[in-house]
Amino acid sequence: MDYTDQNQRPLLEALYAYAAENRISWHMPGHNNGEAWPLSFRGNLASIDTTELAVTDDLNHPEGPARHAMLLASKAFGSGYTRFLTSGSTTAIQLLLAAAVGTDGKMLVARTCHQSVVHAAACLNIELILFHQTGYPEHENQLHPKFSLFPQATQRDVEVAMDENPNCRTVWLTSPDYYGNCAAIRQIADCVHQRGGRLLVDEAHGAHFCFAEGLLPPSALKSGADAAVQSGHKTLPVLTGGALLHISQDALDNGSLPAEEVDRLLPVFQSSSPSFPIAASLDYARSSMVEEGRERVLEQLALFVDFGLDLDPRLICRPERTSLSLSAQGIDYDPLRLVVTTREPAWLFVVKALAAQLHRLKMDIEYADLTRLVLIPSLWQTRENWQLLASVLNESVRSLSFQSTEGLQQGTKLMELEEKWRNFLPPRSADRSLTAREALLGKQKRQYVPLSESAGYYAARPLAPYPPGVPIIWPGERIDAEAVDFMTVLLENSISISGMTNDQVPVIM
Repeated sequence: MDYTDQNQRPLLEALYAYAAENRISWHMPGHNNGEAWPLSFRGNLASIDTTELAVTDDLNHPEGPARHAMLLASKAFGSGYTRFLTSGSTTAIQLLLAAAVGTDGKMLVARTCHQSVVHAAACLNIELILFHQTGYPEHENQLHPKFSLFPQATQRDVEVAMDENPNCRTVWLTSPDYYGNCAAIRQIADCVHQRGGRLLVDEAHGAHFCFAEGLLPPSALKSGADAAVQSGHKTLPVLTGGALLHISQDALDNGSLPAEEVDRLLPVFQSSSPSFPIAASLDYARSSMVEEGRERVLEQLALFVDFGLDLDPRLICRPERTSLSLSAQGIDYDPLRLVVTTREPAWLFVVKALAAQLHRLKMDIEYADLTRLVLIPSLWQTRENWQLLASVLNESVRSLSFQSTEGLQQGTKLMELEEKWRNFLPPRSADRSLTAREALLGKQKRQYVPLSESAGYYAARPLAPYPPGVPIIWPGERIDAEAVDFMTVLLENSISISGMTNDQVPVIM
């Protein structure tokens, strides 16, 4: 590559080329390549990209139209207090942890939390106390769950964790997860509040829940959470980076999360030049969803059902959600999160081939794990695209041939690998002589070593298969031979690992 020719615009040109391909999006952001926006919004993105002026207000100190927009959002999303963030849920998580826990505090968290929670806790020197998750939706076979790699949190999981750690009163959950599974928020909220605690929820994938009551799971705030962070861009017509931080009215009234404290800390974590176009897209999305969100959800749910009926019988997607879908443990799921897998274990090996074929045909999905395709249909997805997706998947699976014995062996190996993956997530009895803060921010010498030679070293960064971004090794955790073998197999199965570079692991010397 020529790094001297300053007439090049490699990133811009790559994005132009991508846009020119007219690829079909089955991934975030939720605006569906801009199709969710009217021309009046799309055509004015550059002209509304301005700085803080008397006529525009200040997103970090909202007093005029920005405050008005946030108050409207608060009412629409059912919060007592809402703030717009334009650098993603990562910033919202940092802000919420600073306000709710502060420096040198403690927080109970399931190990399936996103790596951004690990980073924020390290910066604030918060001790994260990990707990087990054991719940699955009612239709899942818990021994070999078809539609989700990880379990979700139940009331019992949190009860045990809080009773074992009586001095830790703040609980952090991720709900829904990447697969659309929702924790038993209502029961957990009651459990946490009975013990004098606060429940904080990473609801990055659930910003759409409150706009179609009865059709979708209730939002975290509706279920009793004290605060929630949402990535608007994941499921709503919002520019990438648009996020919302919500505080419940109860948390404001009882003083457990004062609005004044969040406002004081907002400019500490958000840029002093937040993006007005991103914030404006949050404002637009709120208005649009209040007006037509329920209609959009109904339309997509109907298309989802038709898609499932059209699938080749060797493929299967998550069943239609009904009033009976809630498991005895209180686990729910997002019926708009499309997870496709094979009906029989002998066909599991075709999943990667299906993902590759979709990519070749200009259909981009959110991601594929070892045995599933995960797609995020925009609320503005078309019937034609749903039908095309079913057609491509059906033709692809029919074109594949295999020996049943060989296929079953491969499928069994994949299920065994997934079980091993799940076993890495509960708190392992690993050596954590270094805290995450020391590993990430300390002055120790760091360098990259080959994965094959990394056993015995302490990880300098979280090592997280991405997506879903759930660390299997935390910063400061000693890498053992079992972890090396496991990550090697993941890489061999085309699972990328965030934190690694060219199969090299960042370690502390």
